[in-house]
Amino acid sequence: MGRGGFSADTVGMSESIGVAVLIGLTLVVTSIVGLNVLVVESDDTGGPQANFTYDYIDDGEILIVTHSRGDSLEAGSIEFEGPSETTTWAAVANRNDTSMVDPGDIAQLSSGNAYGRRVSARDTITIYYNQSGNRTQLDQWTGA
Repeated sequence: MGRGGFSADTVGMSESIGVAVLIGLTLVVTSIVGLNVLVVESDDTGGPQANFTYDYIDDGEILIVTHSRGDSLEAGSIEFEGPSETTTWAAVANRNDTSMVDPGDIAQLSSGNAYGRRVSARDTITIYYNQSGNRTQLDQWTGA
């Protein structure tokens, strides 16, 4: 008999069981963490989702913004923030604040409308959704 009354077979079996338990625990913990990540990543945060495309017209220093896909949003709640100007989709598109902006709708930022200034190719325009004072950044154009 070796080591305090245990046979070599008993010690080897105890080590094998210990390794199997550790591997099992590792698999369970990894599975739980993996499922948690998947559920958290796919969980809807409840915030608005929208994608925009941009066409910059260099000659007139005009930026045309198109709501390409995502949620329908109130025109008065979509804000364009530039270097020295902040205005709403409703103002630049000459729409009612409560009208809905749907995919395919277009707004123009230029000196000839409520934006009130030309858009330089070096400007950064950030689009926010402002609902009851809670501003959520939807997208950003960082120049041509």
